[in-house]
Amino acid sequence: MRYKSTRGNCPEVSFSEVLLGGLAPDGGLYMPTDFPFFSQEEIHSWSELKFYEIAAKVLYPYVEEEIEEIVFEKLVKEAYSSFDTEDVVALQPIEENRWVLELFHGPTLAFKDIAMQLLGALLNHFARERGEKIVVLGATSGDTGAAAISACSRYENVEVYILYPNGKVTEFQRKQMTTTQSKNVYPLAIESDFDGCQDIVKKMFLDEDFLNDKIRFIAANSINWARCMTQSVYFFWSYLKLRKLNNELIFSIPSGNFGHAYAGWTAKQMGLPIKGLIIATNTNDVLHEAFSNQFYAKTNVVETLAPSMDISVASNFERLLYNLYDDDPVKLSKNMLNFPENPITIPEDKQAMLSAFFSSSKSSDEEIVKQIALTYERGYLADPHTATGIAAASECSDKEAVITMGTAHPAKFKNAMERAIPDYDFVLPNKVEEAFANEEVFTLLSNDYLMIKEFILQNAIN
Repeated sequence: MRYKSTRGNCPEVSFSEVLLGGLAPDGGLYMPTDFPFFSQEEIHSWSELKFYEIAAKVLYPYVEEEIEEIVFEKLVKEAYSSFDTEDVVALQPIEENRWVLELFHGPTLAFKDIAMQLLGALLNHFARERGEKIVVLGATSGDTGAAAISACSRYENVEVYILYPNGKVTEFQRKQMTTTQSKNVYPLAIESDFDGCQDIVKKMFLDEDFLNDKIRFIAANSINWARCMTQSVYFFWSYLKLRKLNNELIFSIPSGNFGHAYAGWTAKQMGLPIKGLIIATNTNDVLHEAFSNQFYAKTNVVETLAPSMDISVASNFERLLYNLYDDDPVKLSKNMLNFPENPITIPEDKQAMLSAFFSSSKSSDEEIVKQIALTYERGYLADPHTATGIAAASECSDKEAVITMGTAHPAKFKNAMERAIPDYDFVLPNKVEEAFANEEVFTLLSNDYLMIKEFILQNAIN
């Protein structure tokens, strides 16, 4: 398997170059030259396998050029050894034909652990193979940073620099990044919003000063293909658990950067016979507008009770656009050249297909609070992000079978939960409470690219 840029102006590369890189040199996102394809018979043959075994089956075609299968299976098993449940994820019924797929049983209680823990194991593997020091750079609106730190901090050849918007993540999310006591971890509180932090990281990967013979700077954000491919696994796992539904399964996905949703699209391209995806947003509804009105336009960000979805540009949407332009980098580049100043219209010949597979919905803070309370009355406690997915499932489907992705543990969003359920007594998991007793260590920096760049380079190279 080789990888190419969505914008087509750089050579094809191997998986390790994708993993250990960021943006492609031409500013595009790396994509596999082809998606592997599994027949329904082959997929059904995995029905008795454990989660990590399914993951090894689904993902091995993406890495087979560089990793022996037995080694890869070992890395996958190791990556998921730190989860609280043997199955890694858990499928919980909430009402007739409705489930929540709990993806938050990993070390940082968020769905991003599933991809990040494997990414950390792969980084360690290639660091040993190449004898390189690896520096992980990432921007986070909440959960990605903690997941990256947890996945990488135990490896001595890896350092982690995470930019987060100062004062715009929850106290829980901040403490997950700042209380590790790990010397190779650098949480950076930036006086900006998430998009500002992400823009800085993107700029670094196009900056020649970050090219170094002894140090490899890599991306931890959802733009890294390794995360998209890994997140596709639990779509397969869920389908196998509910395979008697005869290919009528729909997934409702709380969506920010579109990486999680694109993983579902990836699963479909690999042969998984799912019926559709529902894209759930909060008030920051750039994706809802894209699927409702067939154009993709940057919006202004407002703070909400679901902060991990507070975005104005969904970075991974470029991957879907690339597919909608028939994998033609010339057509995509022409449109991306004028974005975000000008919106991008979905190709007319793809609009019907897109509408048949994707639907969307948005929830205001008031609607999120209402949905949390309603779902709790029915016996399930959902965090504010998951609540948008449950609400979207109700709005976009009738009696169809829908799995809502449960993206984070409710305890991570205490203020929102107490607003929805004032008398609820929140208890932190023991492992989290113990970690939070540690002193917070972080660096506060202004929204100044040169200052942030200098801080990272001085610490990483010295």
